Amino acid sequence: MKLREHHGKDYDWDDLSHAVLDELSIDSDEHKYRHVVIDEGQDFSPMMLRSLAAAVPSDGSLTFFGDMAQQIYGNRMSWRSAGLNVNEVWKFEENYRNTRQIAQLALAIANMPCFLGDADLVEPKSPTADGTLPALVAFKTESEEELFVAQRARSLGQIGTVAVLFRDREQEKKFARALPNFATRLRRDLSSWPTAPTGIFYGTYHSAKGLEFDAVILPHLSEGRLPHPPDVQAFGQDDANARDARLLYVAVTRAKSTLVLTYSGKPTTLFPANAELYKRSGR
Repeated sequence: MKLREHHGKDYDWDDLSHAVLDELSIDSDEHKYRHVVIDEGQDFSPMMLRSLAAAVPSDGSLTFFGDMAQQIYGNRMSWRSAGLNVNEVWKFEENYRNTRQIAQLALAIANMPCFLGDADLVEPKSPTADGTLPALVAFKTESEEELFVAQRARSLGQIGTVAVLFRDREQEKKFARALPNFATRLRRDLSSWPTAPTGIFYGTYHSAKGLEFDAVILPHLSEGRLPHPPDVQAFGQDDANARDARLLYVAVTRAKSTLVLTYSGKPTTLFPANAELYKRSGR
């Protein structure tokens, strides 16, 4: 509270939905919006949903879109847990982005134990688009791994869009030096989106949410890197596994046709065990 007052702020981000709900409970004015549409709703907290629902008049509607497998902020939220009275549910089961091979890996990740118990998960139909198996490439050292990733990104960036995605900003900053100057960093304040059919992009799993690329490279998928050690320390092993498995799901599903996974030493335990999901190789 003292920190908030020091910066002249009335509310913390986490307090805003509570404040909105409190104000709406005593507000007798006519509501401005009859219909509210929520996209990427899986990252809203139950209180956020309740406050938005309270803003809808009795003759209005609230429409919620969300993929519960993509909850990346630890809310563990669904419209059920928000206590909403849902009148109608549509389930979108078609996958128009990924090849069948990439979608199968994503589904295997979503079916891991840390995803169990989420009643709102929708298992998509297998895509008709065919492609190559995701490549799982092992290295002895991280320096060898990073050299390969930089070279692979350059080659893939000449024939389509490729994104190199990292678990955190520190990994991203370190690796950015190995990429060409024309590579585009993914960030929220990106003023314009490049329209060229080719190019290299890089950023965190979080920054790629909602985007898609012809190819995606995911480096540092090693046992000591994923789950994220700071998360293990802060939240415990089980919660860290759940958080990072969901992030991995988001990152994998950004790829339309080509997916390259790399690690040095031992691979992360968040990989599904089914060897038929990958094309393995070592360097």
